[in-house]
Amino acid sequence: SYDERLSWEHSRMPYWCFPWTSEVTDIDYSEDGPFVTLKDVLTHSQVTAKFKCVVRVVAALPWRSEDFCSPLGNYRIRLTLEDPTARIHAFVYAEDGEKLFGGYPFVDVLKRKINKLLGVAVSDGQEIKDAPRNPPWVQCCLKSYYIDRNDIWGSRQYRIFDTKISG
Repeated sequence: SYDERLSWEHSRMPYWCFPWTSEVTDIDYSEDGPFVTLKDVLTHSQVTAKFKCVVRVVAALPWRSEDFCSPLGNYRIRLTLEDPTARIHAFVYAEDGEKLFGGYPFVDVLKRKINKLLGVAVSDGQEIKDAPRNPPWVQCCLKSYYIDRNDIWGSRQYRIFDTKISG
């Protein structure tokens, strides 16, 4: 029933998008509240807010894991997230990247972790060329914020926080 579904931890997430999330990520965000869809994030009445979502990571920019850090050594990545309701770009910066990737691992470990998020097919530790990707459904925490006080809605951005890749 509708009331039963709203009381469920994943509340409004469509049943057909996942039976359960994968074990690829963990979240530390402990604030009470249900998981929401990306459409809920996009249509939220306030610009600055925090959300728990279940999404798939379908793209990363830069695409090479060697380029995930700036020359100063800080993470700077844009991930494209999607669920059945919407697609957004969310940024991973500095300490949020440290948490997501477990510090500053070697490039091969970083590549393995991002490939796991992107659903890249791997055999014997090597990417299978031209194999279809199947990104897993993962839990993540998003923060909505603005970068221009004079145009808070037009400068709205999203950032991943309190999420880490397991393994």
